[in-house]
Amino acid sequence: MNNDQELPGAQKVAAFLLSLSSEEQAEVLKRLDQRVVTEVASAMTDLDESLVPSEGLEVVYHELGVRLNSRVGVVSQHDDDLHTILAGSFGKDEADRVLAEILERRRNERPFGFLENYLVDDVVRALRQESPGVVALILAHAPPALSAEVLGDCESARGLDIVRRMTSIVPPGIETLTTVAKSLAERLQILVEGPPSHDPSTSLKSIAEMLNFSNPDVEKSVLEGIEAEDESVASDIREFMFVWEDLATVDKRAMQKILASVDTRTVAYALKACPLNVEENILGNLSSRVREMVADERELAGAVPLSEVEEARTEVLKGVRALMESGEFRPARAGEELVN
Repeated sequence: MNNDQELPGAQKVAAFLLSLSSEEQAEVLKRLDQRVVTEVASAMTDLDESLVPSEGLEVVYHELGVRLNSRVGVVSQHDDDLHTILAGSFGKDEADRVLAEILERRRNERPFGFLENYLVDDVVRALRQESPGVVALILAHAPPALSAEVLGDCESARGLDIVRRMTSIVPPGIETLTTVAKSLAERLQILVEGPPSHDPSTSLKSIAEMLNFSNPDVEKSVLEGIEAEDESVASDIREFMFVWEDLATVDKRAMQKILASVDTRTVAYALKACPLNVEENILGNLSSRVREMVADERELAGAVPLSEVEEARTEVLKGVRALMESGEFRPARAGEELVN
C-alpha cells in the first residue's frame, strides 16, 4: 500500500473486518457508530486494490496496533452521544436532567449561539425587521463576521446608529437576553420555513378567466375600472384573456384584420414551433403571395432564439388587443355556443 496516499478510514475498517470471521465481523459491526456503518459496509463491497495484498493488510494492522498502544487526543461529544454515556452510567432520568442543565447553562452563556446554525443571509433578513437597539444587543453577542455582514446590509445612517448603541450598551439581565433570543429564533424559523411564495399572475389569470365568462358590458366595465387605477394590471389581464393558442379559433374576417397590421418577418418568426391548428388558421388567411413570402422568411431565418419567437407573437397579440379595445373583434368566450 502506498503510504503517500492516505486511504479513507472506512476502507481501512472494511479491510480489517474482511480479515475476520463472520461472527467476529458481526460483533465489531454491532459496536460501530450507526452513523458510519453504511459507509463501512459499502467499502466492504468496493475495497481499494492496495488493501487486497497481504502487505496492505499488514499496514492496517500495524496502524491499528500503534493507535491502541498510544495516547490519543480527545474530541468533544455530540449531545446525543453524551446522553448515551450518561444514561449508561446514571440512568435515563439523570441523563435527561444533567443534559438539560448543560443546555440551559449554554443558553445563558451564549444566548445567540443558535445563529451559527442559520445561513448568514437568513440572519441578515431577520434582523432587518428589528430596531437598532435590539440589533445592537444581538451583534454585541454575535461573531464578528456575522456582525460585519449585518452592518454591511444596513443603510449608512442605520448602521451608524447600531454601532453607536453598541459602544454604550449596558448588559441587560439574562431574562432579557433570553427573551430577545427566543423571539429572534422564532422569527428565523418562520423565515426559513416560510409560506410558499405567491405568484401575482395567478390572481390575474383567475380574473381573466372570470371575465371570459362574463358578458361584454361587465367585462368592459371591470377592465375600465381597473385601468383607471393601474394600466399595467389591466393590460396583464387582457393578455391572459387572449393567448396565442386562441388564434386557432379566430374567424376569417377578424384574422385578416389582425394579420393586416403585421409584417411578414414577424409572422414568420411567430410561426416557429407553432401549434398546427394556429399555423393553419394564420396561413389560411394569407394571400398566396404573402404565404410564399412568409415561407421564404422562415426558411432564411433558420433556428432562432425562443425570445425572438415570443417577441414576434407578442406583436401579433398586440394587434388582437387593439381590435378588441376598438370593438372590431370579440373572441369566442368560454362556454359560448358556436353555430354555422
